[in-house]
Amino acid sequence: MAEIILDKSYLDGASPQEIKTLCRNHRVLMPDILFYELTTTKKTSRQRCFNKFPDTINPVELIPNVGTLLRYEIDNQKPCTPLYDRREKSVFSFNQGLSTGAYEFGEMEINARKEKEDVIVQKTKEFFELAMMVPVFFQELCYEPKADLQNKIPALKERVANDKSTVRRVYATLLEKNNIANPIDPDTLDTNWAYFRWVQVRCLYSLDLMFRYNGCMPADPKANFWKNIEHHMLDSEYVILASLSGGFACNEKRMIAFFKMIRPDGLCFTKEA
Repeated sequence: MAEIILDKSYLDGASPQEIKTLCRNHRVLMPDILFYELTTTKKTSRQRCFNKFPDTINPVELIPNVGTLLRYEIDNQKPCTPLYDRREKSVFSFNQGLSTGAYEFGEMEINARKEKEDVIVQKTKEFFELAMMVPVFFQELCYEPKADLQNKIPALKERVANDKSTVRRVYATLLEKNNIANPIDPDTLDTNWAYFRWVQVRCLYSLDLMFRYNGCMPADPKANFWKNIEHHMLDSEYVILASLSGGFACNEKRMIAFFKMIRPDGLCFTKEA
């Protein structure tokens, strides 16, 4: 059975029958970031989404976030794939109150959600800082007039998507600039590693930001800018996981495009218009 990463955009747009069929025919993997998004969305949206899952034991497989997968690779010095092996190995079912709207979050859950929000704020800043490092990874951009950036960046995206040595080189540069204990040898990395896919996808998103802002990030970013960066960061988490699993259920165009760039062999379910 194929491993399918479920994104909230697909869950929002699919019918209950489509979600039940997806869960019956494939191993549907719910990242912790999806569960977080479901707990922070409007109650009516949360109820509608949970009402689509099969009313069974283990309707989906719960998998950890990308950071946990990276730590697994450092600790074990081997790839985290297949993601199914990293699932939460427990018997569970969703509280029926989530699908009826009767469930109310308790103090412990609210505090845990606040802690997660703080983590996301920090990860968003790190995402932006990495995007600002694009000229370090691709020094040819340093010598290009800003007017020419939009002609260069698509080719760099293709290189990131198709050339393993480019991804390894960026990873090696990051190792030089960060003190990582027991790092993985860059020459060891291939597409089965979360570290490889993390670098690859973050480069694609960073280049995309450079493209969109024509090389000029706002000098004094406002709240709306940071909200957009957070959105891109969360999207990148899904794409990283989907690139590792080889299957993606998603309706967002940019996420689908990046997934197909780096997993042309992948299985994609979409209701994109």
